[in-house]
Amino acid sequence: MTPLKIIRTVSGKLFLLMLFSFTAFSQDKIQINSSIEKGISFLKKIQCADGAICDTSNSLFDVWETISAAEALYSVNKDTNEICFKKAMSFLRTNENEKGLICHNKKCKEAYCLETTAAYFLLLLQTGQKEKVMKCIPFILDLQKNTGEWEIGNPDVREQKSFPSVTAFMVWLLNEVKLKPKYEKEVVLFVRKTQNDTGHWGAAWEYYNIPAYALWPMMHLNRTETKKQLKSTNKYIRKSQEKDGSWDHHKKDNQPSASLQTALMLDALMTYSSEENTKAIEKGLSFLLKEQNSSGNWDGGQFPIDSKSYLKKEYVFATARSIIILNRYLQIKQK
Repeated sequence: MTPLKIIRTVSGKLFLLMLFSFTAFSQDKIQINSSIEKGISFLKKIQCADGAICDTSNSLFDVWETISAAEALYSVNKDTNEICFKKAMSFLRTNENEKGLICHNKKCKEAYCLETTAAYFLLLLQTGQKEKVMKCIPFILDLQKNTGEWEIGNPDVREQKSFPSVTAFMVWLLNEVKLKPKYEKEVVLFVRKTQNDTGHWGAAWEYYNIPAYALWPMMHLNRTETKKQLKSTNKYIRKSQEKDGSWDHHKKDNQPSASLQTALMLDALMTYSSEENTKAIEKGLSFLLKEQNSSGNWDGGQFPIDSKSYLKKEYVFATARSIIILNRYLQIKQK
C-alpha cells in the first residue's frame, strides 16, 4: 500500500468518524431544543400577574426563582423585549431596595440577600446593564469582613450567615466586573480553610442542604490562588456521579431532587474543559432529558426545612437551571 493510499484510507476513516459525530449531535440538538422549548413554555405558563415566576403553591422564594427563570428565558432567546422576560424584569426592579440590592422574596424588600443580589446582578450584566451594577459594587465591597468572608444579610437565615456559597457568589460577581475583593488574601484563605477533605464545602439546610449548591458558584471563581482547591473539587464532582448520570447526595424525600442537584453539578463541571468532564457532562445531560416531565418542568424536590407542616417545592429552580445548562451545552458544541 502506497503512502498516498494510506493517507486516503486514514482520511476516509476520519471523515466517517466526523460525519457520525455530526449526525449524532444533530439528533441530540433536536431533542435538546425540544426539551428547552417545553421548559420555557412551562415557565411562561406559571408566570403570575405581577411578573413573578415562582412556585405557585408557596411564593417564599418569588424573587430568587424569578431571577433564575428570567435568566433561563434570556439565555435561550437573548431578547430583552420578549413579553414574559420584560414582565419578570419589571417585577424584579420593583423589589430592589433603596441601595439597589434585592432580597429573596418581596416580603423582605427593604432588606437584602447577597446571594439573590449576586444572581440578579449577574443577570443584569448579561443584559447589558453593567452601569447599574457598578453603582452598587462599593456597598458590596464594604460588606466584606476583614477575615475574608461575606455574610448573607438575608433576615430569614439565622444559623449559617457566612456559609461559603455567599462568599463564592460575591467573588464570582466581582470577577465578572473585573474587580478584586477588598481583603483579597483573606478571601483565598477563607475558601481554602472551609473546603473539606472530600473536596467540597459542605451543606446546610438554609442553603438547600446539598454540596452541589455551594459548588455551583465556587467553580466559577477561576482564580489561580484557588486552582488546587478547584481541581480537587472537579475530581469530587466526577467521582460522586451516579451510574445513571445523576448526582443525588441524600436519596431521601423532603430534599432537593436528583434533577436539581444534577443541574447544579453540571453547571460546575462546565467551567472546566477536559475529556473526563465531557463524558460526565453528557451522562448528566442524558439523565436530565429523561427526567423532564410531560408538562415541561423538572421535579426539584423540596426545600429541606425540618418541619412536617412546611412544604416548598423546587421545580422552578430545577427547571430554570436545567434549561440554562442544556442551552449552554448546545452553545459549547456549536463553537
